[in-house]
Amino acid sequence: MKLRHLAIALSRLPAHPHNSVELEQYQTEGNLAALWLSQIDGYDGLEGKTVLDLGAGNGILGHGAQLLGADVTFVECDADAAALCEKLGKTIVGRVGEVELPKADLVITNPPWGVQRHGADRVFIDSALESAPVVHMMHSAAATHLPEGEVILEGEFRMPAKYQHHTTKMGSTPIKCWRFTR
Repeated sequence: MKLRHLAIALSRLPAHPHNSVELEQYQTEGNLAALWLSQIDGYDGLEGKTVLDLGAGNGILGHGAQLLGADVTFVECDADAAALCEKLGKTIVGRVGEVELPKADLVITNPPWGVQRHGADRVFIDSALESAPVVHMMHSAAATHLPEGEVILEGEFRMPAKYQHHTTKMGSTPIKCWRFTR
């Protein structure tokens, strides 16, 4: 699938409901998701792979992996967001670290970065590494506590004002997309 077509398809998904600032719910834009997924596909090939999308939100990353040929299980604790994922395929509703996760070939996740609750990303890191030999994770470019890995993409994550603490209509933050292996 061409990058442009993937970005268009992902941009057409229903918007993330953004119910909880504590969960650090921010929707990944279609263009960024498509670019990152194309990098993942180039490194690890998604066709025929089993993939877990941890903290799936509206399912944008997992659905992109589906479009590239993966068999995806979505994991999401927000009931409204999980309902969007259930329309796309297999979904586990519950918190990462509290639900049993199946083994997979690969994990894709844009976890909470720990801005609202220090260490909120730790359970995602640990659970991802326990569930698959290859983990792809988007995180703040400023993060220094991540496992040893390889940066496969750098960019900007745009964040429209969704929560009361936001002071501008649109913010952005530098990100890195990591590839970890065990």
